[in-house]
Amino acid sequence: MPGQHNELRSPSSSLIIFPIFGLYPMPISTLQSLELPEDLREILEQYLTQLQKDWGADLEGLLLYGSAARGDFIAGRSNINFLVLVRELSLSGLQRAGQLHRQWSKHHIVAPLVMTQEDLSRSRYLFPLEYFQMQEHHVRLVGKDPFGAGQIDSTQLGWQCEQELLANVFRVRQRFVEGEGRAEAIQALLILSITAVLPCVRGILRVLGHPSKGKDVQILECLPSALQFDPTVLLEMLQMKRGMNSPGTFEWPKVYDRYLQTLEGLCKRVQAVRQESGL
Repeated sequence: MPGQHNELRSPSSSLIIFPIFGLYPMPISTLQSLELPEDLREILEQYLTQLQKDWGADLEGLLLYGSAARGDFIAGRSNINFLVLVRELSLSGLQRAGQLHRQWSKHHIVAPLVMTQEDLSRSRYLFPLEYFQMQEHHVRLVGKDPFGAGQIDSTQLGWQCEQELLANVFRVRQRFVEGEGRAEAIQALLILSITAVLPCVRGILRVLGHPSKGKDVQILECLPSALQFDPTVLLEMLQMKRGMNSPGTFEWPKVYDRYLQTLEGLCKRVQAVRQESGL
C-alpha cells in the first residue's frame, strides 16, 4: 500500500528516501546543485520526502521544472513547479496531494502537475508549448525521466506560440480596463504578461532552429538575430519583474503603452516569420 515502505536514509544526507517499485530513487540532494537559497532547499527536501511517502509505489517519476530548474528563480517572487508521474491515479492519492499542498503552498510551491505516462505522451501533441517547456528545462529528482528524445511537431509548436502571444495582447488590454488604469493594476498585469511571453519566445526560437535553452535574459537577447526584433522593452519589463527597478506612480501608463506596442509588434513579427518560413 502507498506509504507503507521501510524508510532509508541517504548516505550523503539526513534525508529519508523511499524505495519505489523495487528501485531506490535518486537522492533529493540533487537539489544542492540548483541555484536556490539554502533555506528553500531544506524546505523542498522535507516537502519531497513527504510527497514520495504519500504516493508510495504509485510514484514513477518526480521532476522539477520551470524557473527553479533553469536558474531563473527569484526568491519571494517565483513559484516552484513539480511534475509527479504516477503509475495509476486515484482519488485518495489526489486527496493526500491536496493536504500536502495546503501545508506547503505558503512557500510558493504550486500544486503539482500529476500525470500518467499516457497523459504526458498525449500532451506532446495537444499542448506542445507546455510539453516543450518541461522537456527543455527540468531536473529529474526521483525515478525515471519520461521525456527522452521525443520530438515536438514544429508547426504545432509555432502555431500555439503565435496563438498564446495574441491571447496575451487581448488579456493585457482587458486587464488594463478591469484595473481602471491604476498603477498597481498595471504593474500586476505587466508582470503576468512578461511571464507568459517568455515561454512563447523560447518556443519560437526552437521552431526557427535557434538555441532555446538558457536564462530569460539570454533568450530575449536572441530576438535581434532570430526575429530582427528589438527586445529592449521586454528586457526592461523583465528587470521590473525581478524587482530591480520600478517607475514612479505617474509613469506606469507610459510604461504600459510602450509594452503593449512592443507586444503587438512581437505578435506581428512572429506571424510574418512563420508565414515566410512556412512553419
